[in-house]
Amino acid sequence: MGFSIDRRLVLLALPVLAACSSVEGTSAPVATDAYAGKGVLDAAINAAGGEAALSRVKELNWTAAGTVNAGGKTTEVEMQTIVRPFNYARTTSWPKADAKAVRMIQIEYGKAWSVARQSWDPMPEAQSEHEVQQYALYGVMLLTSLKDPAAKVQETAPGKDGTRNLHVERPGAPPMDLRFDASGKLIRAANNVRDPAGGAAPIAQVAEFSGEIESNGVKWPKRISITQNDQPYFDMDISKFEARASNSITAMPQSLAQQGAKPPADDEDEPQ
Repeated sequence: MGFSIDRRLVLLALPVLAACSSVEGTSAPVATDAYAGKGVLDAAINAAGGEAALSRVKELNWTAAGTVNAGGKTTEVEMQTIVRPFNYARTTSWPKADAKAVRMIQIEYGKAWSVARQSWDPMPEAQSEHEVQQYALYGVMLLTSLKDPAAKVQETAPGKDGTRNLHVERPGAPPMDLRFDASGKLIRAANNVRDPAGGAAPIAQVAEFSGEIESNGVKWPKRISITQNDQPYFDMDISKFEARASNSITAMPQSLAQQGAKPPADDEDEPQ
């Protein structure tokens, strides 16, 4: 049995079929190049929340659980940390097995103290420098700090897996090599830090970042894992994170720090 098709109906149907084909073709997510038209640093800043959000940050606060490998033993700890990039930092930590065994480290004006309830003891020079370098990592992770005119930022060869790399040097921090994934997120930082025991050879340190936690538009790694000389050193899982546009506590006046004063202990970070 034969049949005929009205040519006008076919012509009318073609635009509809084309539209359907177009919708089907774009239903899957389209990959975008995070680095298109941007330098690596600008793409990374965008991936971390954008320059406006990052540049407002005066203080980073977090609560975390961690594992420390030192002195031939592994200790599970909980901690509360405050960081004002390149200026001030304080971590209060305690073993999960003994919440009363509180340890506090405070950094101000390029020096570090070990703090007990009624005493502030300056750390030995090598240990103090080591701690200052460790906390400088968090300032570099904020990324907008690398826009400082005194900072040097050099793009290095990209990885075959789509990663991008920067070598950065900024006052107040040791030189670092930063790695970013294809979406622009910071996934690795490598540097050398001073041996806290005073040894002549520096320690090769690698920090790897994963997961994400967000506050006030700032995207921060939820997990930080650090190795030293290719050995496990420190793992931290952040449960609460806050990026603040103002400071939560008053730091010690610089004039007192330069005189070696021991400021009064502050109990606000001790576990209840």
